Amino acid sequence: MHVVNIADHPDLVDVIGRWHWDQWGTNVPGGSLESWTSSLRGQMRRDSVPSTFVALDGDIPVGSVCLVEHDMPDSPDRGHLTPWVAYTFVVPARRGQGVGRMLMAHAEAAAAAMGFTRVYLYATTARVFYEQLGWDPLADDYYEGEFVTIMALDLETPRR
Repeated sequence: MHVVNIADHPDLVDVIGRWHWDQWGTNVPGGSLESWTSSLRGQMRRDSVPSTFVALDGDIPVGSVCLVEHDMPDSPDRGHLTPWVAYTFVVPARRGQGVGRMLMAHAEAAAAAMGFTRVYLYATTARVFYEQLGWDPLADDYYEGEFVTIMALDLETPRR
């Protein structure tokens, strides 16, 4: 299994766009599968934010993760926090097999290679997973109809 940049595999955009739409998009008023897929096409950068990475088992996609500038754009008091790890997704049949850990490690390494020293995310149900990876809770909040924990990872700090 390995992780690739979607910029090198544009044929995967429709699959990843479907995953993201099914997981998060249906709750966004005015959104559509087409708009989510189009947005994903805009995240096809290799060395800057936004970027999308895909875990492949052979040539079969099994998960994805994105680096975005902001993942809470409606929260102006957090506008200075960047970049964010977002849209971490692993196909249900592959959960618990290390795919998420691999994707997170890749996103963190990519952010460090881009010159960032800290990354952020918000978690709803996966807070414990991120804490196990060394992420620290910063604040609890209510965002887009859910209670979330905003978390950060210092990229220069050794992992737990």
